[in-house]
Amino acid sequence: MSEAMAESAPDARVDINELPGRGFLNVRLDPRDKHAVKSAEQVLGQAMPLVANTYSSGTHRVYWLGPDEWLIETDAENAAALSGELGEALADFNVAINDVSGGHVAQRLSGPESRTVLAKGCTIDLHPREFGPGQCARTALARATVLLAAGSEPDSYTIIAARSFTDYLRHWLTHAAKK
Repeated sequence: MSEAMAESAPDARVDINELPGRGFLNVRLDPRDKHAVKSAEQVLGQAMPLVANTYSSGTHRVYWLGPDEWLIETDAENAAALSGELGEALADFNVAINDVSGGHVAQRLSGPESRTVLAKGCTIDLHPREFGPGQCARTALARATVLLAAGSEPDSYTIIAARSFTDYLRHWLTHAAKK
């Protein structure tokens, strides 16, 4: 699904696009166990972010959710296989891997007014000096709990939310963009 957030393209302040075909894995492991982290990174082909509120990009996006929790965004068609590979590589460690693809939707918000629109319903300081590329945070956005990530392109954000909030957030963002 792709939808412009304003009624007329010339006046569009922001665009929001659902990112189709995304899969999500929730991973719990002890980051102090360097062997477990290294094993996960070998399967992923990229670093696991170990700094609070950051993410790594590569074949997948790996979001830091908490001291021992990550959300991996990947292609939906590869989520089950990736879960199996991680499970196999981490079988000797105390870990939990859950495919949560069915419950999450990723959306991309972009445009010159995207930060202003988000600020209407989010308490995070979204100035690029405080929340820039490579950073993410769980937060409330218009009464919905989301994972918000600053994109590498200026004025671009990824919003990951429970599937049941997708329509609500789209309508809220549409309304916020018009004011």
